[in-house]
Order: sequence, then C-alpha cells, then structure tokens
Amino acid sequence: MAHKAQVVVQPQPGLFEKISEALNLNVLSKKISANKHTLIDIGLFGAIGFIIGFLCKKYSEYVIMLAFFVAGLIVLNQFELIAISVNMIKLHQMLGVPYAPMMTGDAYLFLLWEWVKGHVPATISFVISFLIGLKVG
Repeated sequence: MAHKAQVVVQPQPGLFEKISEALNLNVLSKKISANKHTLIDIGLFGAIGFIIGFLCKKYSEYVIMLAFFVAGLIVLNQFELIAISVNMIKLHQMLGVPYAPMMTGDAYLFLLWEWVKGHVPATISFVISFLIGLKVG
C-alpha cells in the first residue's frame, strides 16, 4: 500500500486584500521613503488639482467671468473705491509659513513661493493633476 502525501494549498489573497495592501500608507511610505503626511499631501493636492483643472475646462466661460470679476475688484481697490484687506498673520499660520512682516507689494507672491519651496511634492502633484484635469475636461 502506497502512502499518499497530503498537499496543503494556501489560499491566495483576493483582490480586496491586494488593493488594501497596496493602499496601506505605512507600506507605501516605506517603499518610497516618505512619511504618511507627505503622501496625504500629494494625494490631496493631486485630487484638488484634477478637480480644478476639470472644472476650469468644463466651465471655462464662468472661470473667465470670475477672473474679470476679481480683476474688477482689484481695480476698484486700486482706485480706493472699495477696501480689501487680508489678515496676513492668519494666512501665514494657515499655510504653515513663519510670519515675517513685509512692506512690499509682492508679499503674496513671496508667500506663495515660500510655500511651494516647502511643499515641492504636493506642488508637483497639483500641477500634473491640474494638467490632466484640463485634458480630461
């Protein structure tokens, strides 16, 4: 009488398990050597960029009208017919950039540039997703 060996078959992970492993932030962050917050920023800004790009293409006539409206507000502010003010201290706190009082007119561009230098992966994700959104829309 021959003795038959039993073969134990391990169950293969299903599609759901593979997707959940691939989307696990801890595993993904170790693979690309980034922390979870950076990955969340990249994903969030990528989604925002795609949505803005898609909506800009889809509703371009409304975007153009909004641009003219904002330009009109800026012109009215320059002629001192209306007053527009921005709480720069709160804006710096919200963006996570240390506050440094500036008296120049290009303070907003400087603030934006400082934020971009501090968040390069999120900025690249936003720009690429924005361009994809423009193409898809």
